[in-house]
Amino acid sequence: MTVKRDTAVALSFLLAFLVLSYAVVEKDVMGLSKNPLRPLGEFYLGHAFASGELTSHSPEVVTAIVWNYRGFDTLFETFVFFLAIMGTLSVLRLREGQERMVRDMERVEPHRHMDLIVRVITRLVLLMIIGISASIALHGHLTPGGGFQGGSAMAVASLLLFAVFSKFTLERRGLTLRHTLGAYAVGIAIILLTVYAPLALGGRFLQINLLPGELGLFDLDVGEYLAVSFGFLSVFLILGVSEWIFRRILRGEVR
Repeated sequence: MTVKRDTAVALSFLLAFLVLSYAVVEKDVMGLSKNPLRPLGEFYLGHAFASGELTSHSPEVVTAIVWNYRGFDTLFETFVFFLAIMGTLSVLRLREGQERMVRDMERVEPHRHMDLIVRVITRLVLLMIIGISASIALHGHLTPGGGFQGGSAMAVASLLLFAVFSKFTLERRGLTLRHTLGAYAVGIAIILLTVYAPLALGGRFLQINLLPGELGLFDLDVGEYLAVSFGFLSVFLILGVSEWIFRRILRGEVR
């Protein structure tokens, strides 16, 4: 009964989506085709690609608008995320001796994972997630998207691993917190070098049009991809420590 009800609900949502799509696109029930382009839209379309010294060297209007008119905002979003990660590391930091205690306790904790079918499907899905997220990031200077969106999609892969296998799977493969923080630092370094490089060429901060071709946008997307992917993964590795282990270690610290 539950399966039939869930199937009926899913089909109802699908049917409603198809009907609304047909009504909006084919029948134009909202009258979108009759509305002229607003002056703000005309301005952005006319000035997004190149206006004076503004040019992101991107043939895609959304990306051009983001970096020409919201470059500082996008950059500050990255450092807000940086502060969030540093805050997490500061609050949940462990000393070297405490890290050894965590490893010893985790060895005796049972490592559970789901059945074979779920594990095989998860491996296939992970390959697709990694490929799609990398494509979103590496083509961010040509299509809507970019490093932040690609890194957020990549973070889903680590959550799947945690849910299906456990965080020990990553650590047994050598992907420890030290490695993820190192990769995160590389991403931040790429971003900083890219936004400061124009100063060495006689330009201004974040004036990435001075860099050859689309190198500036490509570097920013790669840096964002590494920073977001491994930043989330670092937080997940910290939060993945069992609560009873944290309680025991923190209780000893209080004493």
